[in-house]
Amino acid sequence: MNPVVAAKVRGTVFRNKLVHTMKNQSQVTINAAKFSRTFTIRKGLGFQALSAKNETPIEYDCREADCGVCIVRVISGMNNLSAKTESEDAFLQAMRADEDERLTCQCRIMGDVVVEVEGD
Repeated sequence: MNPVVAAKVRGTVFRNKLVHTMKNQSQVTINAAKFSRTFTIRKGLGFQALSAKNETPIEYDCREADCGVCIVRVISGMNNLSAKTESEDAFLQAMRADEDERLTCQCRIMGDVVVEVEGD
């Protein structure tokens, strides 16, 4: 195959793959007192996966909706998070959390979202 044609074919495949990959990505912005950063993560993954690969101000302890250490306020994109699990819903009700608060140990990211972490 002609090298120019091969390069165009490879370029087209790459561009199509890049567009396809971008459709499967979400932008997650995490804000805190001394931190503000936007990350890209594959849709369907959770905040724990994001924090495992990147430095974030989100802390984890139980990872089972039992302690509330990972609570965040969702500034935008609440509809882009997975539905609350039974255990998360029960915990948030018991803590009298606001409607815009979620436990990141229980969330899957399905689209763009902005969250705020309290503390340092």
